Amino acid sequence: MTVIGVTTYLFYLGESILALISMVVFGKLIIFHFVMEYLDKQNLKKIQNISKY
Repeated sequence: MTVIGVTTYLFYLGESILALISMVVFGKLIIFHFVMEYLDKQNLKKIQNISKY
């Protein structure tokens, strides 16, 4: 939510270039977060399956 607020505020101030840069940078961080969360869940499933045997 902070990313949306910062980007919106930059657009409001007329700093469209900075707003676009912040969207790209924060967007990459958000995508990285979701990818790492997905991979962590997959790794946890593998560990649970191995421990059943």
